[in-house]
Amino acid sequence: MTATPAPPSPSAARLFAAGQGVLVCRYPVATDLPIPLAVLAPAGLGLLTWAFTGFGGPEPDPAGLLVLHDGQAALTEGGTLTLETHFRDAAIACPKPRPVAELARPERAALGEAVLAAVMPDTLDALATLFPLLAPAVAEGPMPETAPRLALAGDDARRATLSGSTVPNYLLLRAGSTWSCARVATAELRFGPAPAIDLTLAPAWGNPRGATVETAFLLGPGTVTPARLRREAGR
Repeated sequence: MTATPAPPSPSAARLFAAGQGVLVCRYPVATDLPIPLAVLAPAGLGLLTWAFTGFGGPEPDPAGLLVLHDGQAALTEGGTLTLETHFRDAAIACPKPRPVAELARPERAALGEAVLAAVMPDTLDALATLFPLLAPAVAEGPMPETAPRLALAGDDARRATLSGSTVPNYLLLRAGSTWSCARVATAELRFGPAPAIDLTLAPAWGNPRGATVETAFLLGPGTVTPARLRREAGR
């Protein structure tokens, strides 16, 4: 009689709490890179976005990073979550969460763009919990030569003009050390040799507090694009 093989032991992870039911889970990932699809258990735990980190460098430490929303406080004291991937289901053993501020800098950078690109109306409130921690690492990246130009009509940022013809869903703005997010309420495209878009903005999260905006990201479906800021004439 052939013995039934024992199920694999859960992978040991680290868990970080960001508040508002938002958790970040760092877990070892295999070299076949199983793509996270959903959390199967425990109930009430949802997958908001994910990223991989720790490849390359003198001491590679491949890991997956999950951003979770723990709507029923299922992992308040830790526990085991079951992750569905495109290869197989994976059991991940999570200890009691530590403060998210302990998330290492390389992991912040790896997770930052994934979080910003996952912003949608139904994820904004949860993901915004991580903006102040993750957005600075993304902002340190180089500004592409092809970056679109964004002109804000005053520091209140209720109107803006954007070069090009691609309309974002949100603008993430930094004024001093304060981050805020504005929703694109309306967009009017001006055609011609140099197309541009007139945007009307509505507050979505945070408060710019009247300070001069210094950094801007354009958030679209699955995309995050840095914008080159300029002031409108007469402002």
